[in-house]
Amino acid sequence: MTFIRKPLLFLLVLACSASLAASGRFSLRLFFDTSIALAAVPLIQVVAFALVYGSGRRPLGFAAAIDSYLDGLWPWFGALTILGLFGAISSPMAAARWFSRIGAACMTTAIVVSLVLDWRYFQESLGRAPRRALVDVVVQRAVGWSATVLYFFVTAIPKVSSLVPDVLSNVFGARP
Repeated sequence: MTFIRKPLLFLLVLACSASLAASGRFSLRLFFDTSIALAAVPLIQVVAFALVYGSGRRPLGFAAAIDSYLDGLWPWFGALTILGLFGAISSPMAAARWFSRIGAACMTTAIVVSLVLDWRYFQESLGRAPRRALVDVVVQRAVGWSATVLYFFVTAIPKVSSLVPDVLSNVFGARP
């Protein structure tokens, strides 16, 4: 099962970066909590790729295709590593002031570079025409990113709903 190595590597980088950014060091508790919370992200990306992979020519087997496709995660690995290291080496004041700007720059760069890498992958590895490769990238990203956002939204609802009593007490001045 070689196709499982790269999604697990992606999860490892996500969890380590989150642990570094949140606490400034590797924390096993944060690592395991984050790994559990973010386990769906690599799975969603694999499913989104599988939808695109199954819709056209398949010169590679699925395991080889997903393995080589996920080689294109290096821009995300770089962005996550930079964010994790910034959280680890900066003071809380500097992190509060600069984290969103550095995060936006890293993520924008990762998005642009990975879009180009994915477009080239669909052309060169799966033999798709340039237009078809563009459609594949758009479909894969639309499915993968919208499912990821939906996943985070659904998992955040219980946390947000627990804030309702506090918000009501602040607005109306009494505890319900």
